[in-house]
Amino acid sequence: MVLGLPLPPGMVDTIIRLTALVVLTLAALNALQAGTVFVRLLQRLAHRRGGLALVLPTFRSPGDVCYCLDDCRVFLHCTDPSRSALRHDTRVVIGRHLHLTIVSNTWALALIAIAPPIA
Repeated sequence: MVLGLPLPPGMVDTIIRLTALVVLTLAALNALQAGTVFVRLLQRLAHRRGGLALVLPTFRSPGDVCYCLDDCRVFLHCTDPSRSALRHDTRVVIGRHLHLTIVSNTWALALIAIAPPIA
């Protein structure tokens, strides 16, 4: 029990378990959306290059590397609305993951400061 705080027994454990459940649920949903974004990216690349066999190129010369980098640069800086939506979804997934990491770590530090150490 924390001195000065009237906490019922087991309340801290319940809060920790519920927080862990919420964090894991959000992480699973974020991973699911990241998977769909990755599949959409592969579909766009396959459509642009004419097949999935060309998504992972093999480099036989330095010119091939430059060509691939130029192709990726053109693909990423295109003003097509579907690619803009794909870039936006990617930013949302990465931002949500960072936010979830920061919030869960902050919450864990707050619980450690408030709750007594579990022996």
